[in-house]
Amino acid sequence: MADFKDTFKLTTNPFRLTPSINPDELVWAGFKNVKAKFEKRIERSIRIPNSTLVLNWGEYGSGKTHAARYFNKEDVLKFIGDKAGKPIPYSMVISLPKGKDPVYSIYMSVIDKLDIEEVRAKFDDISDDIYSFIDSIGSNIHIQNVLKAIFKKEIPHLNIKKYLYGNMNATDLKSLNEYGILRSLKEDNDFSAVLAGLFSCLTYDKKKYSCIIIWIDEFEDIAVLNNSSIDKINSFVRELLDNAPNNLLLFLNLTQSALVSVEDLGMYVYDSVRSRIKERISFDLPNSVDFKEYLKEMLKIFREGSVDNPYFPFEENVVDKLIGDQGNVSLRSFNESLSLLLELSDMDEKCPINMEVFESYKSEILWNKN
Repeated sequence: MADFKDTFKLTTNPFRLTPSINPDELVWAGFKNVKAKFEKRIERSIRIPNSTLVLNWGEYGSGKTHAARYFNKEDVLKFIGDKAGKPIPYSMVISLPKGKDPVYSIYMSVIDKLDIEEVRAKFDDISDDIYSFIDSIGSNIHIQNVLKAIFKKEIPHLNIKKYLYGNMNATDLKSLNEYGILRSLKEDNDFSAVLAGLFSCLTYDKKKYSCIIIWIDEFEDIAVLNNSSIDKINSFVRELLDNAPNNLLLFLNLTQSALVSVEDLGMYVYDSVRSRIKERISFDLPNSVDFKEYLKEMLKIFREGSVDNPYFPFEENVVDKLIGDQGNVSLRSFNESLSLLLELSDMDEKCPINMEVFESYKSEILWNKN
């Protein structure tokens, strides 16, 4: 079989559907307006001390999860931070929990990511400022002592991690009594308070991290939760925004579905949360110009060598025909068709991919249109 790179002048199949484990292959192509909205919103949160809730809205396969992963990349965040003249944001992507303890699940997702040794090293030179700052936030002395313990090097980092995970027995807990930690974290209020306090500490004066960015993906799954869990998630989001009033940027990725439309949103996202939404970023279905611009940029990113046709290995009339035959589809559907067309052509050693090649595979690629 001919070599893929030699034949198609591409380092890999750019349209494969499984997420790349290599961050370098997680790229952004086309859709400049959507990209600019995210960059502007993130830069604003980096520069200005306020907390913001943003709703990302679109159909399945429109690119919301990809946006979350792309803007969670360290080099992308560093570039935006450098542009703003501030440190990098502290960012994470989590999926909406589907169990009966959603607040605890979100809390655990954050604690899983927390590298206490790294945080202590990073904040070592301003630890006294952090302790004074903790004394100024909230009135819950127990939560204040827990937050201080995260930054105190004399407490073994695995001990405090064990405590945060809730894995300490009564004997273990006694080792933390001298630091004012006398009980375990148990209620949703505890978890919310620890997270809000932690986020405030990490972004203290924007010295080490400029802001916290949390993407909650698959937020439409709130429609399958019971009323108690819906209440808990709304309370959690509200408390987080209220108690971490500076430097928190919360993105909610919401897929329009049979269960959730814009009109249904009020059933699941209460007024107390909806009123805090500062922006809605819409992922509309692409038109033919969007698709072609995306395809050209994607191929250019993965191009190896030089070609005259910017759509190579596809001929432009094939691209136009594919777009026309597919009709009004998501970016994911477009990628699926391109990926399969490329793989079939590679298997049968057909290049370039002209109209004759496309027609021979059309029934497999557009099987749902037959």
